[in-house]
Amino acid sequence: MASSVFISLVTTSTLALTFPTVVRALRPRSSTEPLQRRSLRRATVVVVMAALAIEVYGRTIAPFGGGPLRVLIGGVRTAVLMLWGSLLVVVAAETLGRLLEAVVRWRSSLRRASTIEIGPAQESRRLLLTQATTATALAVGAPVFLRGGLWSRTDLQVETLEVTIPGLPTELEGITLIQLSDLHLGVFTGPREIGAVLDRVAQLRGDLVVITGDILDQNPRHIPEAMRSLAGLRARGGVHAILGNHDHYTGPTLVAQGLRAVGIRTHINGSMAIGANGARGRGLILAGVDDVMAPRIGSGVGPDLGAALRGRDPDDPVVLLAHNPTVFDDMAHRVALQLSGHTHGGQINTLGVAGSLLRYVAGRYRRGAATLFVSRGIGTTGPPVRLNAPPEIVRIALTGRAKSDG
Repeated sequence: MASSVFISLVTTSTLALTFPTVVRALRPRSSTEPLQRRSLRRATVVVVMAALAIEVYGRTIAPFGGGPLRVLIGGVRTAVLMLWGSLLVVVAAETLGRLLEAVVRWRSSLRRASTIEIGPAQESRRLLLTQATTATALAVGAPVFLRGGLWSRTDLQVETLEVTIPGLPTELEGITLIQLSDLHLGVFTGPREIGAVLDRVAQLRGDLVVITGDILDQNPRHIPEAMRSLAGLRARGGVHAILGNHDHYTGPTLVAQGLRAVGIRTHINGSMAIGANGARGRGLILAGVDDVMAPRIGSGVGPDLGAALRGRDPDDPVVLLAHNPTVFDDMAHRVALQLSGHTHGGQINTLGVAGSLLRYVAGRYRRGAATLFVSRGIGTTGPPVRLNAPPEIVRIALTGRAKSDG
């Protein structure tokens, strides 16, 4: 619920602030058209209210997979993002224009002008610069975001890697884990998308399947159908899952009950021992911790590795499932491998900007003998768009042989 209110407020405020700004930047200023200005303000109010209704009520009543509301909700969220980008361009263009004005003033002062004045010509040039820059940004951004929503969002890739696990028993050599993350089952990850994922997982024939959180997007009404979709997941060593922040937004108890009802074992600060071919036994511990957001939301205790490993042999290597990769900083001393998600690889990772904002974005990281792998995940949050961050399934082979992970 908290997430829903927050997204709605952001969407509404963004539309309210950005839409008029962009329209004004593209439309020539005129003091002789009061009726048109009034019409523009009224149209802006209508657009904002319609967008608010689509965002708040549309995703609440939309069926699993979105139905006809998918396009409307996706369009609103994508438009918000594009308009934010356009606003930044407008600000940058006007800033540049004012810098040019400052240069003109400076040059005029050098000529000892008695009166320094920016005339209509300079003002017109600044307005033209703003309009041209904003129009160019929209013209370039629209097809890029269209591609990100229609193609890149479902361009499913398989990442294959081998990870060295010190102390891995010989009988577990080569055991494989298939990692899924951030499914966000709901409006934008529906039956068609999750069906394609399950087909690819079946082809990979892993010993275990692990889901590292954000299984649901946020609507508890979608839980029954979402779980029926996941019921097709199979592996010799079973299917294992942890909860992410969006599962806590949805309702952690309901999500966990739904997972268990279709045979998916849920690890919330818990663990189990894995034997040969994924069967239960001694030698490798599969552990899972709660999400870091749980205490803030008030729906859980948060990650507790001590509780998860209580009673386990401290010499046994640990594969940890933790939704948010930031817990690696505190848990690397006790785990051989941590599998995480949450970041979506930046999701809209234009020019690799996510790397400057997040400590862990996607791929493999090391701290001492411990390895962290952060998956880009499957679904999306906010706008249903992916740029430079395609969705992925990860196939991980574990080895005890002493060699580089590459």
